[in-house]
Amino acid sequence: MATCFLNNVYCCYLPAHCSHGLQPLDNGVFNASKAAYRKELQKLTCLTDSAPVHKVNFIRAYAKAREVGMTAKNILSGWRVTGNWPISRSKALRHPEIHADIVETSPKNSRQIRDFGKNKTPGTRRRYAVIARGFEAQEQTLAEHSNRIAKLEEEVARLQRGKKRRAIPNPNRRFMTLKEEAVSEVETASVIEVKVAPKPFQSPPDPGEW
Repeated sequence: MATCFLNNVYCCYLPAHCSHGLQPLDNGVFNASKAAYRKELQKLTCLTDSAPVHKVNFIRAYAKAREVGMTAKNILSGWRVTGNWPISRSKALRHPEIHADIVETSPKNSRQIRDFGKNKTPGTRRRYAVIARGFEAQEQTLAEHSNRIAKLEEEVARLQRGKKRRAIPNPNRRFMTLKEEAVSEVETASVIEVKVAPKPFQSPPDPGEW
């Protein structure tokens, strides 16, 4: 590490058990080297039939594979694919071998509660079985209450249909008819005044006219 620091070499520390997603060599150089090495072995197999691969042939095949895999292009590609440089967190998280965290949900029925006891000790399974039975009892109680509530709602609806609803006056409608009522009251008052108007005075006849 001191030698790297003095020579301007930066050490990259990767988390444990993450080489399949973050190791540049595993995702770039090694893949190309393995493919080239297999190709060289196939050539040797065609030439030597079923003869075993000797150390000399191994070194020759590996040397050719190393020339194909250990290139600057493959090395830079490994860093880019893993998202180490340029830094890209999304590339590492989108790796096909990295699975999202399992979201635990609350059980909806007694069967799911019993499933929690699978591959557990007998004592743990018995506890889950007791919890499942209690859950079933609560479900039955809730079903009875729901049925009773539904019947009561039907009875209330039936009683409401039998009663006549009282007409509620609309204040807006009354406000709109105020003008009409005022006009009708004025007309009625004028008619009454005409009926009670006094008759004109008439002088009595002369006695000679009798």
